Order: sequence, then structure tokens, then C-alpha cells
Amino acid sequence: MAELIALAGLPGVGKSSIARHLARRSGAIWLRIDSMDQAIWASGTAPSDLFDWSYRAAQAIAADNLALGLDVIADCVNDCREAREGWETAAQRTGAEIKWLEVVCSDPVEHRRRIETRSTDIMGLALPDWDAVAARAYDKWNWDRLIIDTAHRSLEVCVDEAFDLLRR
Repeated sequence: MAELIALAGLPGVGKSSIARHLARRSGAIWLRIDSMDQAIWASGTAPSDLFDWSYRAAQAIAADNLALGLDVIADCVNDCREAREGWETAAQRTGAEIKWLEVVCSDPVEHRRRIETRSTDIMGLALPDWDAVAARAYDKWNWDRLIIDTAHRSLEVCVDEAFDLLRR
């Protein structure tokens, strides 16, 4: 049975770093919303607010790959119920198992430092500043999820913990 690992968490908590390493270690397909967003914006015709465009496209690509029996890692904020339900639907339609991995940084000072000092490997992507991240709405959870707290922990430790939790 294919597995969908759906990550969630605010910008700057370490989702993409963890997702990249999990994909490399497991051989899963890595769907990175930031890459999709920037590719759409680079067309020069897209609005600044993509609404749910990238999520819907990523969920369709995930479903295609899950139907082939391939594991998928969805790397996105997933801050609202509707986004989360889209991943649930993609898994259900294909008979895949879904596991949610919420990545948090419980220390707001550390989280802010990360936001203010990070860079991106996606050419042209404008990263949100601290005010945008701090003001972002983030819906409460209605279902079970695994949680990784990255505050004051190395990436390697967090990836190992995530890998172990996901394999249980």
C-alpha cells in the first residue's frame, strides 16, 4: 500500500529540510509547494495570491503517484482544514495510507531567528518575514498527527525522530 506523508507547520520550522531528507532516505516522491508556487509566479501571469491552486495541483499529482503504488511526501504549510482535507481525499481515492507529520518550533525566539536569517534554494522565491509568519492563521487539528519539535535540535536528530515515528 502506498503511503502519503503530509507535512504541516508554519514557515521556518524545518519542514522542507526534514522532507528533503525523508524523501532521500525513503525514496518517496517529494512534492514541495514552494517550488510549485514559484514556478507558477515565474510565468508572469499569475496573481500574487494563488489561493489553493498549488495545493490542488500537488494533490492531483500525489494521487497519480499514489495510484501507481509510489510513496509521496507533501511538503506544505497545510494551515487550514480545507488544505488538510484535500490530502485526506487524495489518499482515500487511491487507497493509500496517510500519515500527518506536524513540524513545530516551540521556541518563538528561535523560530524568529530562523525566519530572519534563512535563505532559499528556489530562485526568485520571496520568503515571508517574521510579521507575516506570526500573523498567519493556523487552524486547530481535528485528527491525529505526529509532531516533531525542531527547537534547539539538529536536523539529523529531527529527521531520525521523524523517520522512526513514521515507521511505527
